[in-house]
Amino acid sequence: MTARRYISLIFILSLAITSCQFFHPHPKLKSQKIVRDGREMLYGKITPEQLYFDYPSWKKGEESYQPQKDFINKLKKIKQKTTVKIFMATWCPDSKREVPHFFKIVKEAHLGPILKIEMWAVDRKKNSPNDIAKSYKIQYVPTFIFLRNGKEIGRIVESPESEYLEKDIYLILSGKSK
Repeated sequence: MTARRYISLIFILSLAITSCQFFHPHPKLKSQKIVRDGREMLYGKITPEQLYFDYPSWKKGEESYQPQKDFINKLKKIKQKTTVKIFMATWCPDSKREVPHFFKIVKEAHLGPILKIEMWAVDRKKNSPNDIAKSYKIQYVPTFIFLRNGKEIGRIVESPESEYLEKDIYLILSGKSK
């Protein structure tokens, strides 16, 4: 084999290996699904990346959601740092609808810098590691709990009270909720 062919072969192999690593969506993620209560689900503290890795159809819910622009524009003006604890379940249709919508709203309103988001997947009995769901008195999922300086300023349970999730988020973050 000539040196030129050898170099070409090395280049092609390197390119193939690099492209496989580059295009793999989450090279460090592996499935975190468990079977509990006779159902396959995520359980414990998770990230959006893990959720979408194990349940890719949920990502489509985020991509297809079109939030109301007037509330997105109002949310963009919110500057107070807030913690959001999300309790959800991969077996729950309300979670499958609302959690991806929440992440679309966060992206569109550029809330990432002000929100510290923690997400917990619970089982059908609303159990979670370290009993965190019990400590927040979670009865229904999804539940979004908004905290400032360690104090709850509002929560959204199962579905928005108003017509739109982004409106409820705005009302809580702006201090205008009931």
